[in-house]
Amino acid sequence: MRRSIRYALSAVVGLGAMALTVVVDDGNVGLVAMIPLIYGTTTAFALDNVALIRTMYGEGSSRTVGMVGGGIGAGSLTGLFQQSFAAGVAGYGLFVFGMALVTAEIGSRMGE
Repeated sequence: MRRSIRYALSAVVGLGAMALTVVVDDGNVGLVAMIPLIYGTTTAFALDNVALIRTMYGEGSSRTVGMVGGGIGAGSLTGLFQQSFAAGVAGYGLFVFGMALVTAEIGSRMGE
């Protein structure tokens, strides 16, 4: 995917997540302003490594690690959503951002 298209899509996803958060919950301005940065960067990493993500999630051995990570993420997100919707959205974005960083690191080590 061309870099300009990838970054344009990343900006749209980030701003869309922020707009949804503002509509649902008038949260802390600083927290809401972080949402496009988190989601935009995550989307850029994910779009840059689509083939690797498809390969990683097709294997059965990674499912156990995914279930553990998903359980921890779900428990954390429940607590953050109880504080505010904006905090929950930011927390989920950071959880997915961590997965995207690991995928990008594996892709760079594999030479993709």
